[in-house]
Amino acid sequence: MQDSMTTQPSFTPPPSLIRVLSGMLLAWVTLTQSTPVAAQLSPPNLTHVNNVNAAGNATLHWDVFSPVGEEEFLQNEIKVFDLQTNPLGNQWHIITSEIINGNLILPTGWVMPSFLYDANQLAHCYVGVQKTEENGAVSVSDMSDFLCSIHVDISEGAAPGTVDLVWNSPYALSGEAAGGPFILERLNESTAEWDWVADMPDGVFGASYTDNPGPCVQALVYRVRQMAFNGEDEHVSNVANLVVGTVGGETPVVSHVDVANGLAHVHWDFEPAEETLGYMIYKCLGNGSGAIVGTIDDPDASDFVVPTSLAATEQESYQVAAYDCVDDDGMPNPSGAGDCVRTVFLEANQVPCTDRALLAWGYPVGMAGDVDQFIPQVREGGGDWVSLDTLSGTAQTTVHEGAALDLTVEYRVLAVGGETQTATSNLVEVSFEYPDAPEAPVMKRVSVLDKASVELVLATDPLAQEVAIYEFQRWNDVDSTWIPLTPKYPSSLGFPVNHTDQGLNTDEFQYRYRAVAYNGCEAVVGESQEAETILLRAFRSTTPGMYENSLVWTPYDGFNNGLDRYEVLRKETTDAGVLGQPLATVLAIQETHEDE
Repeated sequence: MQDSMTTQPSFTPPPSLIRVLSGMLLAWVTLTQSTPVAAQLSPPNLTHVNNVNAAGNATLHWDVFSPVGEEEFLQNEIKVFDLQTNPLGNQWHIITSEIINGNLILPTGWVMPSFLYDANQLAHCYVGVQKTEENGAVSVSDMSDFLCSIHVDISEGAAPGTVDLVWNSPYALSGEAAGGPFILERLNESTAEWDWVADMPDGVFGASYTDNPGPCVQALVYRVRQMAFNGEDEHVSNVANLVVGTVGGETPVVSHVDVANGLAHVHWDFEPAEETLGYMIYKCLGNGSGAIVGTIDDPDASDFVVPTSLAATEQESYQVAAYDCVDDDGMPNPSGAGDCVRTVFLEANQVPCTDRALLAWGYPVGMAGDVDQFIPQVREGGGDWVSLDTLSGTAQTTVHEGAALDLTVEYRVLAVGGETQTATSNLVEVSFEYPDAPEAPVMKRVSVLDKASVELVLATDPLAQEVAIYEFQRWNDVDSTWIPLTPKYPSSLGFPVNHTDQGLNTDEFQYRYRAVAYNGCEAVVGESQEAETILLRAFRSTTPGMYENSLVWTPYDGFNNGLDRYEVLRKETTDAGVLGQPLATVLAIQETHEDE
């Protein structure tokens, strides 16, 4: 509820005195100006005053010059007075035209310099004359009517929680009627918008108002607007502000923000005053605002665990405000909050295919005294926390090497502040994964297909759940190395792997092969036995009258289950499509046969 009253300020001269003072001023202006050599013209039409800023500047506006004949605009001259028509300085301020981009721009206003005047201290009243030139003759207009800036004075009211405001009319010295009522507004601290407070009737004596914004501590900011006499422009006053009520102690300072069990734990320092009732905790948002996450009705409290915190999964920032009064609706009304302070947010990941982890953390911006050192820690298998290192306060990464691959591994970082406080980061569990090794593959077949190619068949582990990559290799006798064959083949669950090695000379050379298995980290985790092709040689008898061929071959070695027997086939054609007829069965320990 708001109480208001209207009074008449005592500083405005009566109309009779205004007329006398105006006449004296006009006579003084006439004496101080050059004697005109042409007919007097209409004075500049001063319309409104606005843009009173924090430095005390104000902007006076007037209608643009409009000739009535062939006269040309030279300049406007403005003099400044107070509400009692006392000159504020002796000079006349000259405002001329400008040439902008080749165009003549006539002036329509003047910004009052703050080094000479301060519109935040008192109302400033203006008069002006206009100089023109026609056929070489300079004319000086009559002096304009006074036009004043609206100045709002503010003070605490007689009743607790009230504010008294009083202001003048822009037409206090001219007696003209404005184009509308005075509009009193108060700045909304939450929205930064001007809220309407009251409309007060127009009058040359200005107006006053007593506002009752509520019982809590507030920085109250007011201004007054009024439509100008022309019904188009608008006067805007200075901004008047006042802090009312009582303020308990200084602003709470958040020393640090811990993360405990995934929730932010906010700690602050504050010396409560007798009036302090409690605290409000805010989560700082990215748009510069804050969301209330907790209220504590205990002036001696110094920490708070935020139940809605997401500090386990993201970096958060918090601030605290004290309050010493409660609004009529039962909501605490706090004073200003302190700076936002961030959590230490840790991210940790395994360096693929290793026992190393990369730790990186976000800096706890705003932490009291900054950070002296960071201490990364590890816990394996639910044991004690072990410090990995002590790093400078500017460090933001480290690498842990030698993690236990078969245990649960957890990491955190401690930030030790310049005031000896310690902020603990979120907890990160890293699952170290290393692919299992399948059983060693087995070469099942190394068989010559024709003069230039060999078929390879490999058996793999039937119990392997993870995919392994298999590579066949051929032995090179020249430099005693294994030559990898392409491509490589993925396999799991015992699916066999086949490959045909081509570009060979199987009639002249024997070839030895093996296979190796790679895991997902491209490490060799298995190797087959070595197995060779059979190289067959045939010799025809040179004894006259004997028609037989002697056959000799290299042994078919390298198979885990041994060899059962050899089957010798004969065909009487070079057609590769003809298999031939069985000729003999030879024991596995024999590598010769005579074909009679």
